[in-house]
Amino acid sequence: MTQHSTATTTRQAKRRGKQARANIRAGGRVVGVVRGDTFHKRVQASRHFLKRPAAIAFDVASLREAEAAGAEKVEVTDRETGTVYRAAIGTVWARGWSFNRGYGEQVALALGQWNRDDEPVGQQLTLFGAGA
Repeated sequence: MTQHSTATTTRQAKRRGKQARANIRAGGRVVGVVRGDTFHKRVQASRHFLKRPAAIAFDVASLREAEAAGAEKVEVTDRETGTVYRAAIGTVWARGWSFNRGYGEQVALALGQWNRDDEPVGQQLTLFGAGA
């Protein structure tokens, strides 16, 4: 999708009162969708999460495409358990690591770095635990 068609789609969605939506591809296949400021992806953890080290990985190009479509956060839903993992894309880039195991350049973020289910993303806590 060109930048012009992405912008047109965004304007059309806003006029209709809907969130803009952009399909994100990796290797020619749709791997997720950007709605609003979030890149949504649904996977089977047993097949798609890294086991050693335990992490969630993304095709680098798909993460960049999601950012270009306006995503600031990523939300990964495990189809098997229903668990939802959330992180800021900036966190994936800053705390993740790059690798290539034969499926192209990827970046992974350890499971311990993700917020789960209803935990807020990007909320900074003060010394005593209240939001800043």
